[in-house]
Amino acid sequence: MKSMSEKLEEDPENISEQTKTILRRLLAADDVMRMKYHKGELTRKEVSIIGGNIAATIDGIFLRALRDREFAEEIAPVLMDKVDHGDANPLPYLHLLQVLAYRHRLEVDGEVQKPEEMIDTYKRVRARLDLDNIVKQKAELEEEFKEKIEQLREKWKKNTMFG
Repeated sequence: MKSMSEKLEEDPENISEQTKTILRRLLAADDVMRMKYHKGELTRKEVSIIGGNIAATIDGIFLRALRDREFAEEIAPVLMDKVDHGDANPLPYLHLLQVLAYRHRLEVDGEVQKPEEMIDTYKRVRARLDLDNIVKQKAELEEEFKEKIEQLREKWKKNTMFG
């Protein structure tokens, strides 16, 4: 039985379809890898290595889709399926899908992403957060959390159940 890479070499004309198949398999592998980790069948290190390889390959496919609108249209439903039905965190895949939609003005879920939407979303963030002082706010909150964590540690030291 021939591997996927051997098939790609033999049939470069069908590369888009084969790449979609590879993407589907990698997205399923991402789910399987996470499930095996939670079952204790894979270590954190193994998951890191496998996940890194999956991510690098998906990134390569995504970069091709950024350059090629037709290919982006072909892989968009695959990414959408992962967002809707995958077991892993859908946000990275949703983000990739949105970038493709903005880049090529693709229709996703009956909606075409428009670049001016980015300005609107920025305005919504700005309405809820003081972005001019956000770095200062972050530093203050980090300090506050450090203090709370230290207080909890002190409580735990005093509590014989945790001691």
